[in-house]
Amino acid sequence: MLKVKYGVLVALVLSPVLWAKKTIELQPTEPPATFAEQMQQQSDPAVRDVVLESYINSLLKANAIGKARGKGEISYSVRGYREGQLVVTREEQKAQGNLKKNLNLKVYGVGHSLNSNCSRNEQRCWVLYPNSDNRWLEIAYAPKAIKELEKGMGLLIRELQK
Repeated sequence: MLKVKYGVLVALVLSPVLWAKKTIELQPTEPPATFAEQMQQQSDPAVRDVVLESYINSLLKANAIGKARGKGEISYSVRGYREGQLVVTREEQKAQGNLKKNLNLKVYGVGHSLNSNCSRNEQRCWVLYPNSDNRWLEIAYAPKAIKELEKGMGLLIRELQK
């Protein structure tokens, strides 16, 4: 008899929990490490790719490689397309005109954890091409900015993969 009463008591206590259709929502316990992560978390999901793209382009413009030893300024810009394509444009200003080169990246099947590196000797930093050790985006020597750029590009790739 005691077992029956105990079973009924457990059933009564647990029944509201079992019948409730609430879903568990995971919330980050730590604040985002980078500004790009903050922007991504606080943006409307419908426009996260546009917000990240704008932020990345502002970083690229602010840290463009300046004129040195007779060479022109080198700058980059990115443009994400919701069809899963990321276009990186490299523009070099020369005396005879501007030289533009586009690199297209299909984001599906590409890792979004990117790496970066800096060289004091070259006075440049770069983000490495996804899944490779090749240089992809270059900026003037700015170790903090390149980490932010690395994270932002990874988040943009991830958004375009959705």
